[in-house]
Amino acid sequence: MVSITGSKKSERVKEEIVIPAKGKLARIIKKGQMLRVVDLEGKQVMDLVCFNLERPSEKFWPANTAKLNNTPYLTTGNILYSDYAQKMFTIIEDTVGVHDMACGSCCAEIDLVRYGVRDHFGCMENLTEVLKPFGISRGDIPMSFNIFMNAPIQENGSFSIQEPVSRPGDYLTLRVEMDLIVGISNCPQDLNPCNGWKPTPLKIVISG
Repeated sequence: MVSITGSKKSERVKEEIVIPAKGKLARIIKKGQMLRVVDLEGKQVMDLVCFNLERPSEKFWPANTAKLNNTPYLTTGNILYSDYAQKMFTIIEDTVGVHDMACGSCCAEIDLVRYGVRDHFGCMENLTEVLKPFGISRGDIPMSFNIFMNAPIQENGSFSIQEPVSRPGDYLTLRVEMDLIVGISNCPQDLNPCNGWKPTPLKIVISG
C-alpha cells in the first residue's frame, strides 16, 4: 500500500504526477481527498486555482481567504475560501510556511510591461489552456494561491519578489472541502527570482 500521511491517518495514493518545468495540469478532485504539492528540486512556485465542480462560477477568492483567516499568509490550519465564503481547501501540512496570495499569476501582458519581453508564456496562459476543456475561460480565472512563492510585504508597504525558501522535498498538503475543478501551473517565470531564475519540476500527489 502506497500512502501519504493526512492529519490523522494514511491515505491511499490515487495519482502521482511529475509536472515538468513550465508545465500545467487540471484535475477533478473530490471532497475528502488530499492534494500534496512537492518541490522536487527547491525554489519552485506553483499557481493554484479551483472551482466548485457543481457550479464552476464559484471559485477560489483570495480576499475572502485573507479576511476569514485574519492573515494573507497561509500555512497549516488555514482554509482557502471561495467567493461565496465556502471552504474549498484546508492546509493540513506545510514544511515551508512561505506562500503568496497577493501577486496573482504572471502573464504575457504584465511581463511585456515589466521586462519589455513579448509573448512570454506565463501562468495565466498555462491555466487558460488547461482549464478550457472544463468550459472555463481566461475571464473566469481568479487570482491564484501561489504555493512556495516568496514576496513579503514590508512595514512601509513595499514588496519585492524574492527567491523561494523551499528546499528539495518540501511539501504542502491540502484537504479538499468540496468537489473541485483544480487548475495548476508550474510557474514558468524566469525573468525574476520567483523560481530561483530557473523553473524546475514539481510533483503532485492525489490521495484518499
